[in-house]
Amino acid sequence: MIRTCGRIRRTAEFALLYLGVPALLRLAPEIARGTGVKLYIPVIPVLVLMAAVVLLFMLRTRLLRADDLGAISGATRRDWAIMLGRFVCFAAALSAALHLYKPEALLKFPRERAGLWGLVMLLYPLVSVTSQGIIYRAFYSLRYASLFPVALQTLVGAVVFSFAHLAFANAFALAFTFVGGIFFLSSYRRTGSLLFSNLEHALYGDFLFTIGWGEYFFHAGTLRMLSQQ
Repeated sequence: MIRTCGRIRRTAEFALLYLGVPALLRLAPEIARGTGVKLYIPVIPVLVLMAAVVLLFMLRTRLLRADDLGAISGATRRDWAIMLGRFVCFAAALSAALHLYKPEALLKFPRERAGLWGLVMLLYPLVSVTSQGIIYRAFYSLRYASLFPVALQTLVGAVVFSFAHLAFANAFALAFTFVGGIFFLSSYRRTGSLLFSNLEHALYGDFLFTIGWGEYFFHAGTLRMLSQQ
């Protein structure tokens, strides 16, 4: 009975955190327009706050140790080779796809907004990737993955990681992050290193922003905030 109640509680937590919050962020503009009430929910501050709360919970309940945040010894040479080889292949494919789909966007960001591009290159890994790694890799794996059959755990993790980008309101963001979710979560589960998976995530993210796909990954409020810098 106690075990069943615990499972129900964790399922409710999972639904609220990984489905409810992204849905609210996506629907907030429509709710504001429909009701006439000013409703602005800043995505990045919400993400950072969630990550801080989740991290504190994991540390206090000993799901995670502070040393685990920077551990990378679990990543072997083979893991590095897989990560870098996979990145080279997908970087080439994504560059070719953008050249065919929207050639004018190639390297437009660093060429036209070098200062803002540099800021994104620095802040994206430090703020966004780190927060997403805590929530969507460490916390998901340590607390919620066991709710699902082993064969589906990485797939479910990729789905909720993709759903987290619902606020961007475009299919590219959802598709790319679904594939990325599989890569990053499988890397984390294989190596046990959050830092390794975060480095992989940062590599893809900074590349997408640089090559020209980044416009599909900017929330309007975040872009306005960065543009003021």
